[in-house]
Amino acid sequence: MNLWPFQVQAVALIDEAVASGARAPMLVLPTGSGKTTIAAELIRRADQRVLFLAPRRELVYQASERLAECGVLHGVHLAGADERKNSQARVQVASIDTLVARMLHRQRLILPDFDLVLVDEAHLSITKVRLRLLAFWPNALRIGLTATPTRKDGRALGLLWDRLVEPANTAELQRDGFLVPARYFSIAEPDLERVRTVAGDYHGPDLEAAVNQPQLVGDIVQTWLARAADRRTVVFCTSIAHSVALSEAYQRAGVAAEHVDAGTPTAEREAIFARFSEGRSQVLTNCFLASYGFDLPVLSCVVLARPTKSLMLYLQMLGRGLRIAEGKADCLVLDHSGSVHRHGFAHDERLWTLDGKYALKRAASSAKREAAEAKRIDCPECSAVFSGTRTCPECGYYLAPKGKLVETIDGELVEIGATRNEDEQERIAFFLELRGFAHERNYKPGWAANQYRAKHGAWPPWSWKDLPAAAPGLVTRRWIKSRLIAWRKSQQLTQRVSP
Repeated sequence: MNLWPFQVQAVALIDEAVASGARAPMLVLPTGSGKTTIAAELIRRADQRVLFLAPRRELVYQASERLAECGVLHGVHLAGADERKNSQARVQVASIDTLVARMLHRQRLILPDFDLVLVDEAHLSITKVRLRLLAFWPNALRIGLTATPTRKDGRALGLLWDRLVEPANTAELQRDGFLVPARYFSIAEPDLERVRTVAGDYHGPDLEAAVNQPQLVGDIVQTWLARAADRRTVVFCTSIAHSVALSEAYQRAGVAAEHVDAGTPTAEREAIFARFSEGRSQVLTNCFLASYGFDLPVLSCVVLARPTKSLMLYLQMLGRGLRIAEGKADCLVLDHSGSVHRHGFAHDERLWTLDGKYALKRAASSAKREAAEAKRIDCPECSAVFSGTRTCPECGYYLAPKGKLVETIDGELVEIGATRNEDEQERIAFFLELRGFAHERNYKPGWAANQYRAKHGAWPPWSWKDLPAAAPGLVTRRWIKSRLIAWRKSQQLTQRVSP
């Protein structure tokens, strides 16, 4: 296989770890760095029986495709898919949930001993049921793969893994051109005036209260129209209903947008991803699905339309936009929740360890789970009654989720971190396109200059007045639309507060 230099280094460091006595090293590399490619190389060169485990079907597909590209014969275990049940092959690729169901719950599948077990998204493996599954192969060399060696519950990864292997971090991969840099727009710097200083640093609880704001700031569609109108975009939402509503809001603004979630039927989900990859849709709204197994390098804008306390989830969301692609210079991060202030930049250096807390979040009671599972659904197509799924088991009708917007408060995102000097030619082009738009609509002569000032905070130079107007492009038109949305909202607010 043709590996990038840091991937070659990753393989060498894993070999060194094993040679020095490690039996369960964990490879840590950022999202988009090709961990599946590294895993395929480890499998290809191993003259052993190998099992590759992944927590999501998209990751199972990716691993299978990569192994096929390398000419490695393998079997696939994945419920509800076109499985290649080549049980005699030395390499098996499997969904963790599928094996849990078949080996632990139903006890209908017996797999042979494996010499090497690779676990994708290895930070998720510290659970009772997954530990039981891995216990089937106690003598196997175990290699974990993850971009975020941390958990929401703080539990120690050292329960299962004995060595961290870190060939490169995000900053190094961005520097060397293997990931694109990110530009961040977030809410203004939080007010830290009332945050106490203890031992030379901000007092933790006070800082938490000042930074962790639950509201979403700024109109999400309006901000996107003004900042990222020409970029293919993924939007992370607070819920399925929020995602559906935002998709509809983008569509009303004339943007080709679609919603996808974990309950979207597989064939439909793949068709949605294909339309996005081909450019037939521009915005993809989702709830949770894109955190794992979402490999669309063409996207160059990530919208955080949901707050999160999880560093793991935050980095996974940002990582979706950092993959390199032809013609892609950077990724815009439009953060409406202040998560950048809480968690920092993707390229910040972080000291990962295998230590952690053992405090686990309590699972929902069985009564609550049973109530959720028993929720009755009446099919509008054939009148069948069912529960536990949005697809009717009788006629196959899919009940699409309904949308519900999450309320936002007024505000504007500002660029934080490294500043960017906009090229003068871009400013001239923007002003000339404003004049072209004004000519189309028969606006007053000073309209274009006022709009330019609204964006750049200064009047256009007098020397530009004799330059010919230009036909407005998509980005300029969508910026103008964002201003119109903002004006309409201000008018509605004025009407509500007027006596």
